Amino acid sequence: MQEVKNIPSIAEQEKIITFMCICPECSSWVECEEKGGFCFETIGKSKCISEESECICRGCPVYSRLGFEYAYYCTRGSSKEQEGKLTGKKT
Repeated sequence: MQEVKNIPSIAEQEKIITFMCICPECSSWVECEEKGGFCFETIGKSKCISEESECICRGCPVYSRLGFEYAYYCTRGSSKEQEGKLTGKKT
């Protein structure tokens, strides 16, 4: 029988993403109840940030670890959302 590896739940994944997240260091950051992790599909874009003054997404350990390729996740949404906008597919 093949051993099944422990796969973190979505809630655990969100916790890991927000722990690794550097969003609060960005000049676009707006202090509110959000913790960051906007690149993660289940978190999505910010409800507080509306201006794109700087983007540090490409320097984030989450970005490189998960192989992301977009930016401004706080205002434009997750990779899946941004991909859908570029291809015209609904996400």
